[in-house]
Amino acid sequence: MALHLKKAMIRNSVFNSGVCAALVAILIPLFGAPVGMLWLAVLVGGVGLVTFLRTAYKIRQDMLSRLQELASYVHIDRASPQARKQVDWSLIDDYATQLATRGFRPLGDYTTYPAPPTLVGVAAMFCNAEGSIIIEIQQLKLMPQADKAALKEGIYFSIMSMVGGSIRVVTSNHKPMAATYMIRGEHDVATGRPGLGLMELLATHTDMLNRLRERVGKAPSTGLTVERYVLAIREAQAQARQRVSAMSGYAIACAVDRFEADRLLRWTPQIADLKEVPQRRLEELDNAFGSDLQPPIFHESLATQF
Repeated sequence: MALHLKKAMIRNSVFNSGVCAALVAILIPLFGAPVGMLWLAVLVGGVGLVTFLRTAYKIRQDMLSRLQELASYVHIDRASPQARKQVDWSLIDDYATQLATRGFRPLGDYTTYPAPPTLVGVAAMFCNAEGSIIIEIQQLKLMPQADKAALKEGIYFSIMSMVGGSIRVVTSNHKPMAATYMIRGEHDVATGRPGLGLMELLATHTDMLNRLRERVGKAPSTGLTVERYVLAIREAQAQARQRVSAMSGYAIACAVDRFEADRLLRWTPQIADLKEVPQRRLEELDNAFGSDLQPPIFHESLATQF
């Protein structure tokens, strides 16, 4: 369902202005306030403007709040009582068997840090032999306060590669969301295919990599790890924060409404722009977005649900 944020901003402003005008109309005869229309127009207009700006500010802050300063993953011990209780590992292992027959090896099991307040999630991660494709098999359980319309519980898949060391290519079966689009990286190529199975997604992802190689002239980088997977997320968040911080709340509302109206399933920069993105060794990603204060991977659980 479309959010219509622009309409909501205008509607709230008109409503509050109308309430203000009605109150003034009641108070004038009661208290003998001056009946000049200029001050009344200024008051009503001021209330409308303040409401508009306040709504725009909330929209902007909500979008910025989605951008973490530093993303990290936490390694999960499957043998822990919490992990055995909260995760159906047999479902994940069925998919792991399919990946093993295609040359993928397991990289471990993780959850996000900080943990989202609306869901409990685990991601079993796998990598192909060349280290050019990383796959997450995600099992999500929603908390009572979660928006059930936005996300369903169950198994999801997310596949990531880095083309030319800088172009992040992501294919998933999550429903594309406006918030995800707004906090994309500058060079992200993302495809959402809700309902697709793991092997269909992998074929879609591989096809995208081949087309980018042909059209952009850059090959998928090798040597991906879970650490670099998280560092690529940090880079995209940093780029998105810079972009969103420069936007007004109204501009964000317009962008969200455009996305909701078109319901994009894929977004990518112009091919000409992708050709101009410099080639980069993944070691440069390590140096740029690693942090001694918060490592990309915690190797002992800090997540309360695990």
